[in-house]
Amino acid sequence: MSDQTNTDAILSPIALTEMQETELRRIFSYYQRETERCRRANAYLAGCVMAGAELETALLLIIGAYPDDALATNKVPRHKKAIKPLLEWTLAELLRVAKAAGWLPSDLEYGKDDWDSRKAKIGDYAEVVRDIRNLAHPARYMEDHYKKRITRKHLDCVLDTLNGVSSWLYSRAEKSLLLHMQEEEERERSTPTNAQIL
Repeated sequence: MSDQTNTDAILSPIALTEMQETELRRIFSYYQRETERCRRANAYLAGCVMAGAELETALLLIIGAYPDDALATNKVPRHKKAIKPLLEWTLAELLRVAKAAGWLPSDLEYGKDDWDSRKAKIGDYAEVVRDIRNLAHPARYMEDHYKKRITRKHLDCVLDTLNGVSSWLYSRAEKSLLLHMQEEEERERSTPTNAQIL
């Protein structure tokens, strides 16, 4: 088996088909519209849940676009030693890989460190979005948010975090594009043209 075939086999659970990527992009836009509808309707918990789904979709798309980077983190989720298919990853697993890849920097260790807004980075705030999104589960709401309400302030913080996450993920895509363009220019410079050959 060639190295390329072996690499393709390893990456196949993380790769997205063109149809899956197209559908995820459609769903991402749908979640954005739903989040905005919830905000306008003062349905703040519902807006946070939709925003959490938006975050999850963005991470699926970025990991699907850069499966080599995701695999290099050694944080990809596995089931019985095999890499789980990307569309089966939880939001927690997606965040773990994105933070390990450096796409969403974080300084706090989730579940171990106390919250410190001075040390917290975008990856840490993304974990807060996940926690708020999980309040859609009644047991989680009772345990984590007993006798409290999700307010406009919560949704505004979640939306600010999503904007920050988008900036970091776009930055990753932009770096990749610039690198690809530089490699292409190098290839063009090193390949003789017909005029140079004659």
